[in-house]
Amino acid sequence: MTPAMPIHPTSMTTSADPTHPPIAPPAELRDRYLKLSWAYVRWCIGMLIWAAACIFYFVITKQYVELGIAIFLGVILIAMVFGPAFLFGGETWYKRLGWMVVLLCMFSMMWVYPFIAVGVGIRSRLIDGRYSSLDKVFWGDWVHLGLSLLTVLIALWTFILTWRVVKMTRQLARGEYGVTNIKAGEPAK
Repeated sequence: MTPAMPIHPTSMTTSADPTHPPIAPPAELRDRYLKLSWAYVRWCIGMLIWAAACIFYFVITKQYVELGIAIFLGVILIAMVFGPAFLFGGETWYKRLGWMVVLLCMFSMMWVYPFIAVGVGIRSRLIDGRYSSLDKVFWGDWVHLGLSLLTVLIALWTFILTWRVVKMTRQLARGEYGVTNIKAGEPAK
């Protein structure tokens, strides 16, 4: 087994075997890939903050089922998002891009439940007349409104980042960056 070559701007970006992915993103893709990778890491941090805000809200409102969901979401987020984000880089850049596609698409679909929960919460407060005047709004209502706004912002961020990652992956698959065969296979012997 040969040691991995270091990745730096002057290194080759194509592997010796055309059936294997290049050892680094193609030069035309490298800057966009790095920007997208760091945007993904920032999104992971934003999601973790959102999960912590949900946990705080569910603790103060004694919503234990939702608290369990938020804790589970935080654990899943750490295990499934941060792990691949930091494990795959360098010569495995294409695996990281694949994980970003899978996980961002999964989290994009996950937003259905939080949107329903936010809508139901705001609707019930409107029916109760708690938003009719400032003297009827409790501090928990302000926290709920802030968390609702944060939920919508994080969801939009997720949708935009998902679109960017899927777009880059599709362009790469079509060969727009000069590489047409990005498939993980058996290592060359």
